[in-house]
Amino acid sequence: MCITKIKIYIEKIISTKRFSGGKQNAMKKIVIIPLLILLLASFGCETKQKGPSNLTVGRSKLIESGNALEAVGHLEKAEEEEANKLEPRALLVIAYSYGLFTGDANRGGDEAKFSNQRDQRIKALTEAEMKRILQVLDDRPSQVRKAGLQALVDKGAEAAALILDSLAKGRYPSLHADFTQWVLVDMGSGSLDLILARLTDETTPSVIKAKLVQVLAEIGDAKAIEALKTLQTDIMEPGLIMEINTTLYQLGEESYKKDIIAGVSHSDVKVRRAAAKAMVDIKNVSPKTLIAGLKDEDSEVVAALVEALAVHRDAAAVDGLVNILTGELNKDPKQAAIETLDIYGQNKLARGLAKRITLLLIGGTVSDPDNRYYLVQLLRREPFKKQIRALKTIDDLASKLHEYHDKKEQMDLVKGALARLLDELR
Repeated sequence: MCITKIKIYIEKIISTKRFSGGKQNAMKKIVIIPLLILLLASFGCETKQKGPSNLTVGRSKLIESGNALEAVGHLEKAEEEEANKLEPRALLVIAYSYGLFTGDANRGGDEAKFSNQRDQRIKALTEAEMKRILQVLDDRPSQVRKAGLQALVDKGAEAAALILDSLAKGRYPSLHADFTQWVLVDMGSGSLDLILARLTDETTPSVIKAKLVQVLAEIGDAKAIEALKTLQTDIMEPGLIMEINTTLYQLGEESYKKDIIAGVSHSDVKVRRAAAKAMVDIKNVSPKTLIAGLKDEDSEVVAALVEALAVHRDAAAVDGLVNILTGELNKDPKQAAIETLDIYGQNKLARGLAKRITLLLIGGTVSDPDNRYYLVQLLRREPFKKQIRALKTIDDLASKLHEYHDKKEQMDLVKGALARLLDELR
């Protein structure tokens, strides 16, 4: 349509008196070509698609809105329309996976279609399409991420090789935690040889090797034992050696127990971190070892030891756990201390703690408002609310907390948490 209009317009120009006479043909040649270029640029063609493409709409419906059913319709059309099929095909794998993951496909009567399409497309996935899936999930963190990664889990070894290469080369960084915490673990023994190969590759960064050793512990395949023992003789890094010790212990090699326990007090913080994380799984470890480690200056070490004390319980740990709540470490060990003290309260290992925490809070000695907030959060746990209620006729802690809320506490964060506690105590 636009070409026809331009032709008519040009003919009108040429037919004017301005171009009459012997020079008309020459002038036609001079004028028509630039006019065509100018008019095409100015007016555009009606054949050009109006509005966003099906690919754009489908991507938005899926990634931004999490609407797999509507997204699939647009993406199927995009697969037909787009010259480059890479992105629509990658997005369709994610969309079919997410529709099944949420149950929307079942509710929409499309479960069979989604399941069949998903299976067929996962089998046919090329390396380029898998890379595109990872790029989409990395660039746009969203609710569809787990479903998209699960499709790669189901792809198996080909996807495992790509994921391991991405870890080693630092690609798709926002996905690395997912890769090591569950994707490779869910792939199971099928990725074992690929992981072991990466561990012996000199180009693999040490921090990634440590994560991969942890993955092997989670997979739990004893076939990795001899390879790990061999690897251990070839490395010099104490932290990585301890990671291997802890994994070998989890794979059934109990002779490493003594070395792991000793690692809690090692001078190298990486060794202490690896050993501390293993304490939750060590059989019959003395709580005294864990309690002593609570004085460590590293938040990661302390948080791991606090979690271990939830398993290896001892009332003697209460003082150290309370000290963490009022100390200078970051939020991770403090939140872990609340969780562990909650367990202690449920198991009658923290008698009288509600009164102690209340007096500490209202006494004015805890200057950091964040720490006061953590103390209130502890009091909101059910075992300690029960202790407060039980003392109502003897020592009305609720009234003291109410007075403190009204007259002394100035920080909104703490006042808000206190108000919620007082409502819960009614």
